[in-house]
Amino acid sequence: MQIDMRRIDPSLNMNRFYSVGLTKDLFGQHGVHRQWGRFGTWGRHCHDWYWTQTEAETAFSDIVKQKLARGYLIKLPASEGEGV
Repeated sequence: MQIDMRRIDPSLNMNRFYSVGLTKDLFGQHGVHRQWGRFGTWGRHCHDWYWTQTEAETAFSDIVKQKLARGYLIKLPASEGEGV
């Protein structure tokens, strides 16, 4: 599962993205992958690893709630056929 968010405020010259997703490595460890930055850049990224899937899911939902509270909006996926 992955959620992409953005925060755009021209008055503050703010044009940011934030992406957070659940991940699992080859050894069965569960984690949360985060990537953030300014649009037009690769940004930065970080992996946080957890012992259980429940801990990772809790961390995932906490991060999404924090970003929504800071003004980020969830980017809806483009429907097929748009822009054709």
